[in-house]
This record gives sequence, C-alpha cells and structure tokens, in this order.
Amino acid sequence: MTQSFDTLLRQYENGTLTRRQLLGAMMALALPATAGAQADRTGIRARSLNHVNVGVSDVGRSETFYRNLLGLPARRYIVGDAYALDFPDGGLISLCPTEGGNCSLTAGNAVAGEIDHFGVGVENFDAERVASQLEDAGVEGVSQAGSTSVIVPDPDGLIVQLSAVTEQFEGTPPNRNC
Repeated sequence: MTQSFDTLLRQYENGTLTRRQLLGAMMALALPATAGAQADRTGIRARSLNHVNVGVSDVGRSETFYRNLLGLPARRYIVGDAYALDFPDGGLISLCPTEGGNCSLTAGNAVAGEIDHFGVGVENFDAERVASQLEDAGVEGVSQAGSTSVIVPDPDGLIVQLSAVTEQFEGTPPNRNC
C-alpha cells in the first residue's frame, strides 16, 4: 500500500492529480472495497481526512520542500518536533522526524519516506463507542488512545487514527477543525 501512496504523491507532484484527487485517492486506497458494508455493520461514518503523518529525516528540509512545492503555510505542531503543513480546506501533512520525535503511532520511530499513520474524522465520534463497535464487528487490533482517538491497523499494518471531525489535536490553533 505504501508504494501506491508513493505513486499517487508522484502523480500529484507531476501535476496529473489535483490536491482533491490526491486526498480522495488516498482515502480510497486506505478503505477496503467493503468499507460501505463495514460502515453499515459498525455504524461508523468517516467524513474527513484529518492528517497524514510522514516520516522525514530532516524536518526543516522537508518542510521547505513541501511548503515550496504545495504553497502551504507552515505552522509549528507541538507534538514532538514535527511541522504540520495545513491545507486551507482542512486536513494537514505532519512531518514526523525519524529521530527524537514523538509523533509516531507505530511501535518505533517514524521511518523516513514512509507514511506513519493517517487520521480520519468520524461523524458523532465517541472513543469508547467506536472502539466497541469495531470490536463487535470483528475488526482486529483496535485500541483506544485516551478519549480522543481510536487506533486501528489496516490489513497491511498501516495505522488508521479515528477521531472526531472537529478534533483539536494538541498544537492545532483554536477553532481549527482537523
């Protein structure tokens, strides 16, 4: 799946995909063909792509590259030493350092050039209810991250972070819906 994400990003960088097409395609890749049936079974409705955490070896270099490439303003993301590049229509790319950062949701540090995890905004989110619904539907590996998120690995191990559509992650500006 990581290779598919990389292909999509290259297509976006080459101008063959719009930002909206890129984000839509990333969501389509991450959600299996049975997502509609799964949502009917669990009652969970995804409404937005909140963020994508990308492992980088040099945060400053990557921040400059993506800011120049995409024309996005940089803002300091308080979790660890990461930068978040904010899309005006919502969502963000979080540049997660491979050393010394703490924004990775995987067991170890973020890996340069790989997507560590992505976050999805869920309608009417309640962490305990969502975790319970997923477990009842037979989804494996469900874990709760406090009261703000539920973490689920996809079939290939990519981490999906579920939270409220309006979740204010630590470091996001007031009134910013991720």
